[in-house]
Amino acid sequence: MFIAKKIIAICCCGVWLIAMGTTFAIAQNNETSEVSLSPLSEQAAHEKPSTMKLWKTINLDAYPGMFVCPGDLNNDGRMDFLLYREGPQTTPGYLVAVDHAGQTLWQRGDSGLKSHTPDGYAQEPALRGIALIYDIDHDGHSEVITEFWENDNPMFYILDGATGVTEKSRPSPLDLQVRSGRRTRCSPIGRIAFLDGKNPGIVLKYDASKRVPCYGVAMDAELNTLWELHANPHAMGHVPTVADVDGDGREEVLFGTLLADDNGKILWEKPVEKHADFTAIADVTDTPGKELFITICGTGPAYCMSLQGEIIWEKTRKEVPHGQAIWVGNFLENHSGLEAVILYSGHTGDFMTVDAATGKELARFHHYTVQERAYPDFPCPVNWMGTQVQSLWIPVDRSVVDGQGHVLASLGENEDLVRTILHWGNTKQCPAVQAFALDVCGDEREELILYQPYAGQGILIFTQPDGNLREKPYCHGKAAYNIRTYF
Repeated sequence: MFIAKKIIAICCCGVWLIAMGTTFAIAQNNETSEVSLSPLSEQAAHEKPSTMKLWKTINLDAYPGMFVCPGDLNNDGRMDFLLYREGPQTTPGYLVAVDHAGQTLWQRGDSGLKSHTPDGYAQEPALRGIALIYDIDHDGHSEVITEFWENDNPMFYILDGATGVTEKSRPSPLDLQVRSGRRTRCSPIGRIAFLDGKNPGIVLKYDASKRVPCYGVAMDAELNTLWELHANPHAMGHVPTVADVDGDGREEVLFGTLLADDNGKILWEKPVEKHADFTAIADVTDTPGKELFITICGTGPAYCMSLQGEIIWEKTRKEVPHGQAIWVGNFLENHSGLEAVILYSGHTGDFMTVDAATGKELARFHHYTVQERAYPDFPCPVNWMGTQVQSLWIPVDRSVVDGQGHVLASLGENEDLVRTILHWGNTKQCPAVQAFALDVCGDEREELILYQPYAGQGILIFTQPDGNLREKPYCHGKAAYNIRTYF
């Protein structure tokens, strides 16, 4: 009834007309020139975006303003969701598990916690903490892996995904000594990593925007500590990346500007003035091993590094004054090889697309909303057009774009429905429409699971306009359990 009423209300309002002018640049004769696009209504028909099709709405009126993690909690082959609010010391303080229809499976913690506890001395909005879904013991049943605030201390838990019952627990390695000191914009993050090449382990990192020493730790499925490492306040960034970089079958961890081997040995550290906002790993050259991509907060620049820690290419501080994020994929179909899209202007929406192997600039584009300097975090790569080509969901524009900034798909007549349920904003305190990209229905392309972690009252899943809406058995991939966002 909730869904039907909302959709009818939108249909009665007619079609929303949205001005979507944008600017991008295309490399021609080794030079980059700005090209101004007219509003989409004046473009050729083939350039007009398609309208995303609403596949499913999960009503979360009872649990507004919570972080969202996807996964199959009750092992029925369908996607469920773990919801949580951040409590004291950036640990989750309230957990709720809901199934694919939004029905509550279990809850744990302080239900009186009505909003995320602000972070640090500056009372910044809380970032996504440690809470994820994974079958960590390989018994065929999902677990919830999380920190939790209990008796004035952070605890670490493995919970049964279907019931929330404790399976294992220990004091969190990220204890109050690790979390102490002058901090803000803290981002403790957990990652699943196959450090021995066979069995899943848990890697945690703690950093606080350069204000406290960084700390990393690895645990096995029994929560035994495998290794720990300490690093200077610049070394660990907000969003680390896990991958087998050297091809030995075991996964390494790019914490920020520091690469750690599977045994916790620091392979190299790139000296920088500020922390890395984002990292990525991809194989883009013919040399052995994969390449590592790093964007630096506040001052820039952006780097492509070799396995050995050598700079392959660099975008200067002038080119990348605040490297907020970088994504590597096939974002331009007519360009051979892979590209890297860099969000180079920090918390505003200016993007640069470069050849991932050489760093040669190919295009620039900008978010097109009327808010001139809106807060764009956090774009999400998605296989929207097909499995061999990537696009980007731009949250503040609520659109899917290619590597030149062309709008491929937008909410269209669903705009007001999404606004009503997600209550999006364009500031750090109330960010735009966040998304996960997962293949959950229809063909092999990915759907966009939309949410808003501070004010949202639901989850909306959109597919392509020509999708057949057939639900698939849920497959829990790395994009779901190693989430690439801090919202």
